[in-house]
Amino acid sequence: MARQQSRADIASGVIIGLTTIAGLTVWSRLPAEIAIHFSASGTPDTYVSKPVGVVLMPVLMLATLLVLKGAFRYDPPDVPQVAATITVATMAFMGAVHGLVLAWNLSYPVPFDLVLIGSLVWAVVMVAYALKAEYAD
Repeated sequence: MARQQSRADIASGVIIGLTTIAGLTVWSRLPAEIAIHFSASGTPDTYVSKPVGVVLMPVLMLATLLVLKGAFRYDPPDVPQVAATITVATMAFMGAVHGLVLAWNLSYPVPFDLVLIGSLVWAVVMVAYALKAEYAD
């Protein structure tokens, strides 16, 4: 179990690091105000300064990682791999969202209908995975 958690921690850390590097890499091309939240139609409705927009998601990812680690330590799943998979998948999902936000702010077309569908599919797959792993005989 400890080995799987360790690999999940490393993978999560790498994803957070890559997410941070992505924002810093495109820093000079980003506008001074970055859209970070969008309506379902893809219209931005929340803007923040560039420094906040670049570091906010990596900070939220780190906080989420710590919350997940605490939750899984307090109430561990019956199948240890579930905690590792959910943790890494959540970090990957958050990193992907940050990438899409950066892409939109760099004027790349982002298909918000597909983003919404992808988000819902990700949530269903994660819940189904956790339930299947927990209740498999």
